[in-house]
Amino acid sequence: MKTKILPAILMIMLFFGCRQVTTHQENELTFHKGPIKITGAFALNPLVNTWITEFQKTHPAVQFDVKPNGSGNGLKDLSGGNNDIAMISSEVIPDKDSVFWVIPVARLGVVPIVSDKNPYLQKILKKGMTKDFLNAAFAGQKNPSTWGEIYGISARNPVKTYLRSDSSGATDVFGKFLWLSANEMKGIGVDGEAKMIEAVKNDPDALGYCNFIYAIDPKTQQFSAGIHIIPLDLNMNGLLDEKEDFYGNVSTLQRAMWSGRYPCVLNRNLYLVTKGKPATREVMQFLIWVLTEGQKMVAQEGYIELHSFEIPPRLYALRH
Repeated sequence: MKTKILPAILMIMLFFGCRQVTTHQENELTFHKGPIKITGAFALNPLVNTWITEFQKTHPAVQFDVKPNGSGNGLKDLSGGNNDIAMISSEVIPDKDSVFWVIPVARLGVVPIVSDKNPYLQKILKKGMTKDFLNAAFAGQKNPSTWGEIYGISARNPVKTYLRSDSSGATDVFGKFLWLSANEMKGIGVDGEAKMIEAVKNDPDALGYCNFIYAIDPKTQQFSAGIHIIPLDLNMNGLLDEKEDFYGNVSTLQRAMWSGRYPCVLNRNLYLVTKGKPATREVMQFLIWVLTEGQKMVAQEGYIELHSFEIPPRLYALRH
């Protein structure tokens, strides 16, 4: 008799236990009216669109309306009730004591770049470049003012720095690495990431920077044609040592960014933000999916996935 009762009790406990887990997610939340509206950072937009495409394969009834318009505008939309989720690519949101519910979902690296037409490209790739040289170049100092002065040769080709003239998270991150504010950085202004890439491609003497996703082709997982990422000589010994040499392919560099071998200050958090805790089932389901299944797509799109230990606390906060 006992052997028959015990399985029945276990089945009842399992049934009610499962119902308790899903109560908050499924039964206490309202259905979302209309499409989920998402606005904000251009830097996060490609990844969010990839997530939506994959999410809708298992949630075909959930619709989205995504309009990238910059982090600041995304927050304004959220405050004014004009969107459901803001895409944020800058450290402008307090993570506590705020009306905003802030969820880190990925990271994005910033890289210094040169043209593949640079006459000293092989020296650059072999020796790398130190933070001191980058600092001096973007601070507008007279030394070094030529590529020859950087690499100890007689060449007089000028180092021509390029800056984002628009409001850019990449500029803030790169400047922080160089101990420079955006106002202290000197160079030729270009408006937007695409124009930065084109300017560097077409100028053999150019020295610029960009978000990592624009330095690669996600479809082929190869570096973008026409530019090269400058290796960083982190120990400043004039050589790219074995521990610093992780620029051979896209996945190796991404692993270095994820593990901290590439300077952490050059990586920034990217966030999805709601006004208060998500109140509809569909928004909750999407955010939980992003932190679980969605993380599998982060690296292939050129971003850096979260560490595994970062995810459970965020999931717990969403579910309780």
